[in-house]
Amino acid sequence: MNSLRQKLAEHGFLSNEDYAYPVRCLLAAHTDHLRCLNVTGEAGRRKTAFAHALTHALDFEHVLYHEFSEAPEQPQPVRVPPPLEDEEQPGEPPVNELDRIVSEACALSEGERTALILDQLHKAPFRQHLRLTEFIQTQLWSYADITLKAHPQNLLLVLLSDEPLYHTLQHLSFNLWVDSGHPPEEPITPATLGLAENARGMLEALHGIFEQLNVSPTADEYRRVVHDVHVNIHSLAHLKTSIYGWVEGVDRRHLTSEYMQQVFERHWPAITAYLGIDHDSGEGIVLREDDQPR
Repeated sequence: MNSLRQKLAEHGFLSNEDYAYPVRCLLAAHTDHLRCLNVTGEAGRRKTAFAHALTHALDFEHVLYHEFSEAPEQPQPVRVPPPLEDEEQPGEPPVNELDRIVSEACALSEGERTALILDQLHKAPFRQHLRLTEFIQTQLWSYADITLKAHPQNLLLVLLSDEPLYHTLQHLSFNLWVDSGHPPEEPITPATLGLAENARGMLEALHGIFEQLNVSPTADEYRRVVHDVHVNIHSLAHLKTSIYGWVEGVDRRHLTSEYMQQVFERHWPAITAYLGIDHDSGEGIVLREDDQPR
């Protein structure tokens, strides 16, 4: 059976960390309310990618998604003139998008495992935080004159916010931190990437560069950079461009700093030695203005 990390990768989320333990805690917990996961981490869309990959990796039959925005949830009411005698009465106002998708999640959860992802919650009016808190506690969602009940064993609520959640809402949730900064559980070796032992010096050079860039590439990201080392890279500028292109979380300003230039030059000989390039000739060391990474 594939590990959770492998399943997450199959659904587009690459990470060095195996989230099996926190996910097991979430799913095994005995609660008297709806199961809720609060995905925390640095601002950005990595949390969103994790939420989508996780719910699909856990084989939920239905994955629903709603993103809050700072725009008004509904247009301002307008005055509608009364209908003429032979005209139909005006219909009900349109259902709010949050009400619609929570209602759908409740209905689907009656018979099948359903996940509802609520993204950018920090943009939602505080009254919606209160409504969600009550929903998790009671499993009931009400609007207009309608009340629906969610199945507590089938519905998983996933919350994403760039700011701390309302205290009670957070208390009802299991908090899981997601980022890209975890080093691999096992060191990246030539054998890991299917390379001969003579690649060890080259990999150690890349590791030294990544360490100074404050990134921890996954094995797949290593493979992509190493492929470029074998096929495309002929200069430091090429190496910088490949690293920026393939490795998530690289700060471009830091990558192109004078300090990192020295770091690259210090590790470059190990890479050229692996490729059989005579770095003493200066080939590939001088960066032309038009050869900088973009």
